[in-house]
Parts: sequence; C-alpha cells; structure tokens
Amino acid sequence: MVKLDRFRAQDTYEHIDQEEEFLGGHLARLHSVKGYKASALMTFKGELLASHSSDTQIDLREVGKVFNDIFRTAHEVAEKIGFNCCQEIVINTPKGIVVMRCSGIEVLIHFHLMVVIAADGNLALSKMELEKMTGPIMAGLS
Repeated sequence: MVKLDRFRAQDTYEHIDQEEEFLGGHLARLHSVKGYKASALMTFKGELLASHSSDTQIDLREVGKVFNDIFRTAHEVAEKIGFNCCQEIVINTPKGIVVMRCSGIEVLIHFHLMVVIAADGNLALSKMELEKMTGPIMAGLS
C-alpha cells in the first residue's frame, strides 16, 4: 500500500489530499521492477507527498531527505559550471541503487521522484518508468 503524507505547504501542493489514488497508482508502477525496494514522490524541498517501501530497513521519511539534499546540491553544482539543472542522479552502492528524477525547476510544480532497487535490480526499467511518470504526475498535480 502506498503511504501518503499530508502537510500544509506554501507552494502549489494544497490539493494533495485529492490525489491519493492518482499518486499511488504511479508509484505502484514501480513495484514490478526487478529488485524494487522503495519509491517516493517529494517536493523539491524533500517533503514526502507519497511513498511506498517493501523493505522495512528503508525509512523514506529520513533517507528521502538526505538523498533529496544530495540531488539539490547536484542541481546547484551543475548550474554553477554552466549546465542546466540536474534531471537525474543515480547512486550505485554494492547492495543497492537509488535513482532520483526531477520534474524540472522552471515548471509549475517542481517535484522529485525516487526509486530504490537492489544492486541487481533493473536500473534501465526504473529510469524509464520514472521518466514516463513525470509528465502525467505534473499534469495531475497542476
């Protein structure tokens, strides 16, 4: 079951309560990816909008913030050297992989998607699914 976190945001996420089924359906698409462990949809500030974890070791409320900070730092550094913002980041470790994807910084709703998979999980499919769901999530939250 996808867990949704509610909060009073000052950005454009006020109607998130109405989006439970919509957001859960998108994260559920990732559950069938080989090696799937967890996924999340966050504001660009790292606040969880929706999350799911099939691994009790992964607390997305805690680790999501840390990975989001790493991603935001990558945004800043990429811009400092003349690149545009970071669209995606992949963190490979011996036991797992974290993929984060950005909706874009110059869009109506700037959000980040994250998926955590096992080291032998299907990285290519994870990345493709994140890319495919970014547009529909943006449209649904707008």
